Amino acid sequence: MFWIIAAVALFVAALVTFMPLLRGKTFWQPAALALMFLLPAAGLWLYTGVGTPQAIDLPVATATHPGAANAAGDADIDTMINGLRDKLTESPEDLDGWLLLARTLKTTQRYSEALDALLVARRIAPDNPAVMVELAEARIFASNDGQIDADSIAMLQRAVELDPAQQKGLWLLGIAAAQAGNLEGAVSQWETLLAQLEPGSPVAQSVQTQINEANTRLGRPTAEAVIPMAAAAPAQPVAQETVPPEPAADGSWRGTPVRIAAGEAARNKIPTGAVLFVVIRSPGPAVGPPLGVRRVIDPILPLDITISDQDSMLAERKISLESEVRLQARISLSGTPAAASGDWQSAAVTVPLSATDTVELIVDQQVE
Repeated sequence: MFWIIAAVALFVAALVTFMPLLRGKTFWQPAALALMFLLPAAGLWLYTGVGTPQAIDLPVATATHPGAANAAGDADIDTMINGLRDKLTESPEDLDGWLLLARTLKTTQRYSEALDALLVARRIAPDNPAVMVELAEARIFASNDGQIDADSIAMLQRAVELDPAQQKGLWLLGIAAAQAGNLEGAVSQWETLLAQLEPGSPVAQSVQTQINEANTRLGRPTAEAVIPMAAAAPAQPVAQETVPPEPAADGSWRGTPVRIAAGEAARNKIPTGAVLFVVIRSPGPAVGPPLGVRRVIDPILPLDITISDQDSMLAERKISLESEVRLQARISLSGTPAAASGDWQSAAVTVPLSATDTVELIVDQQVE
């Protein structure tokens, strides 16, 4: 039964992904049809090779060579990307093809290449709202600091003007306003987005959390029913998370327990009203925006939290898609996530998502 459900889920995902290429008679239709069946099969093959098959009573021996399976998976993705490039060489004005290439490159975190593909798409369709939003997002990912520049903001504003249902555009415009210190503008964008989302869905709850945090800083009332524990700034240690998540029955990631403590040097130097940020990134150099951020107002250290997909910045870029992540805690005196002189932070720690032990982050380094 598991394999039937998994196969159906993967097929539906592939159908949604390649639906734009199946509409009408296009050059990409045969390739899209092939990939619709190839990707689910590849997904199931990769699961048996590098997943957790013992969780459904399959022989453990199927996962004896994860490195070789990962290499094979990467090679398949590279082959698909190269095939897309070859097709675009033959049909350079195919907008859907360039968008598919760009999204595939973003999924594999090859952001500069995705940016190049989207620049071509923008040349082909300069007034296409979806292209504008994808291009703005790629520029953020390809940047060194995750800041949304003026040109990207102008593109996002134009995209939302042309298509008010561009949900990712509204989300990014809210982030841009928050980065500029315009919390009222951020709330306005996110409330417009929230009205388009299914009430109570994980994405809606994530957007509501951002609205609540902005309203808290503005001194406004918040929607108490959906404020997560961390955003509520617990007044007593007993209100903090203390129980690590139980592993899911299917072996999927439920979260990583983290304890944040103050080192000797920082213990008496963290003022009331400071904000704790736990920043979650992919391993390697800190390029582009993080995978996720947990924010706690006026934290009481030591603090126990659990990092999960609820902390992801973008729904399509979930933390659980990574095999390991790099965590760093920062006490911000200004209330903004960017490091500033006088802030206190921990060393960055890389941890596999398969680990079950609590990760300890010691805040003991002052930012110069």
